Amino acid sequence: MRKMLAAKRLAAAGAASLGLVISMSSMASAETVQAGVWMQDGHAFTIRASASTSSAALYTIRNVNSRIPCTTTACTRNNDGGSYKCWSGGPADNDWLKVKWGGKTGWVAAMCVNVGRI
Repeated sequence: MRKMLAAKRLAAAGAASLGLVISMSSMASAETVQAGVWMQDGHAFTIRASASTSSAALYTIRNVNSRIPCTTTACTRNNDGGSYKCWSGGPADNDWLKVKWGGKTGWVAAMCVNVGRI
């Protein structure tokens, strides 16, 4: 009887430990998720100093394999930025995303890029 009770306690402690390990690994993977942007349909996009097409261009991304990280896990948005049109016949809006590039913070036109986990 004592051995059976000890075995049940050990099994319960093991299950609790396993739950803690799973919980901790889920937290660790959630913390390492990085949101970012990349080219949409092969169209280059420009990172600007502020959320406006008249703002200084920090860099134009022309490499289809480039992945540019956002400044936060869920990309920070400015949906009150300057208006833009992505390319001839492409989308237009005033929604911008905050990104990191070359040690600087910049903005990209949200409708001109793909957004997701990088």
